[in-house]
Amino acid sequence: MRGRQGYGPDAKLRAKAMWIVGRLTDEQIAAQLDIPRAETIGEWRRAGQWDIERDIIQRETDRRISEAVAETISDMNSRHLKEFQLIQSKAVQALRTLEPTKAAEAAAMLDAGIKGERLVRGEPTEVREVRALMRSNVEVLELVIADLIKSLIDSGQMDPRLARAFAEEFAARVNQAPFRYVVGG
Repeated sequence: MRGRQGYGPDAKLRAKAMWIVGRLTDEQIAAQLDIPRAETIGEWRRAGQWDIERDIIQRETDRRISEAVAETISDMNSRHLKEFQLIQSKAVQALRTLEPTKAAEAAAMLDAGIKGERLVRGEPTEVREVRALMRSNVEVLELVIADLIKSLIDSGQMDPRLARAFAEEFAARVNQAPFRYVVGG
């Protein structure tokens, strides 16, 4: 049987790489490296703080993967945006020179190009989607403000009467938007 010094830096380095990259257990690493005591791997791991290194490597790997995915999506969006803008351009040219029956086809192309461009840019493509998005945003805002008011009341920083006045003023200002908002009980 080898002593503590018998494994050398190569075995320790290989064990570390297997633990960081392979996500293997101490027992699995010891078996693969022909180290009789799995606890030897555990001792090396704790002494060398391999878990910290693995976390750093994992975060950096995740960051690079996210960056690559975002870049790919960005490239795709740019390509699609150019294609939709080309469709719009061709449709406008066609509308200027076509007779009315063909103009309907060009108008449909223009509509598809505009909707596609808005979609690529992350914008709603229809008025009802805009209204639904606005309504959803107000509902989220309502929950946040209600939670904030409750916290202020609970901590004694605001009395219920003042909270009600604030909620009514909030509703009045939101009602200046193209939809109506009513303060709940």
